[in-house]
Amino acid sequence: MKELSLQISKNQRLILIFVMAVLFFMWGLLTNLNLFLYQHFKVVFGLSYSVSTLINLTFFCTYLIVSLQAGSMIQRVGYKKGILIGWLLACAGCFLFLLSVKYRLYYMFLVALFCMASGITILQVGANLYVVLLGGVERAASRLVFVQAFNSLGTVIGPIVSMEILTRHIDLPYEYLQQLNPLDKVALESIYINYLYLIFGIAMVIFAIVLMLIYLPELNTRLLEPLNKVTSKRKRHVMHFSQLRLGAFAIFAYVGAEIALANYLEDFSPALAEKYWQLAMLGRFLGALILLYIPTNKALGTVAAISSALIFIVILIPQQHDKANYYIIMSVGLFNSIMFPSIFTLGVNGLGRFSLDGSAVLIMFIVGGAVIPFNVRNFADVNYDYALIIVVACYLYISVYGFKLSKYLRRNDLKDEEILA
Repeated sequence: MKELSLQISKNQRLILIFVMAVLFFMWGLLTNLNLFLYQHFKVVFGLSYSVSTLINLTFFCTYLIVSLQAGSMIQRVGYKKGILIGWLLACAGCFLFLLSVKYRLYYMFLVALFCMASGITILQVGANLYVVLLGGVERAASRLVFVQAFNSLGTVIGPIVSMEILTRHIDLPYEYLQQLNPLDKVALESIYINYLYLIFGIAMVIFAIVLMLIYLPELNTRLLEPLNKVTSKRKRHVMHFSQLRLGAFAIFAYVGAEIALANYLEDFSPALAEKYWQLAMLGRFLGALILLYIPTNKALGTVAAISSALIFIVILIPQQHDKANYYIIMSVGLFNSIMFPSIFTLGVNGLGRFSLDGSAVLIMFIVGGAVIPFNVRNFADVNYDYALIIVVACYLYISVYGFKLSKYLRRNDLKDEEILA
């Protein structure tokens, strides 16, 4: 199968992957900044629990609202301009955060969050697909897992960097800060969080200039025929392709299950929640290597089946062994690591001229991160075992998608130049 025609050398391709890795790292850093400062926002804006939930809802619903428009925009202006527009939009959101925090305007804060989330949505639609299309399909998942490992690295390092910046601006001995109770410490740090947004905003502007100067070759999939064998007059719309349609629900299930488990751990121990994300980062670096040797669909099916089995074990363990439950759930982070890149790669595989539309649809279904955790938390008020059954069902569906539903009947009447590798 011939690769999508990119007239670049192997070294140039490696440079492009490095640039994408830096991009993914920086937006991971930015995304986790808002999660890290969640308790600080409640202090700054004086939020109740019900009002503070708008933060999570706004962030994830942006994917639902913006994704399809992002795909259309990138189709018109190209990948480089599309990625740059997304980055500048996120950058603008960062400076709006600075103003909202300084003047304590919560609704401006939500506008800033929507602006930043819109930029990140555009980056997700464009950059994920760009990495997949940089080379042959056999290594597409490995490439995407590798660059997403840097996104995870950003989310892990983000709180550490943020804490260091806050500590340096608070003119009090470090030992004194360590002795404060968590609520007093958050209240004190909240005075200085505007410095975080100023520093991150400046860094984002610098990287935007770098992006403008870097050569990113354009990829044109509009003339490429889909690989699916046409058995009817359908296949004229992206949602008619089973690998994409069913993959969208797999993305919905994955993001929802991952965040529901993170919330579960956060309620018990923030330290375990941090280790959960750290294992996901480690798993992505390992997964990038493993996916060079194991077919993507089999790897996805296997790790999802293991995850569902682990959660089912948690349901069976008696309540007096709660601590063991939390450690088992923490270990699921390792198996979560390759799921999103694998589902994304399988979902857009073979879509041809529908590739960008398919990317937009998959990113739109990240909204599962708002829907599933909300339902898991509601069921948890009755019984946590019932709540975890939802998570088991999510992983079982992902496993079935990997082993079976991601496959499709392929055409055999295309010339090499018409095939999207």
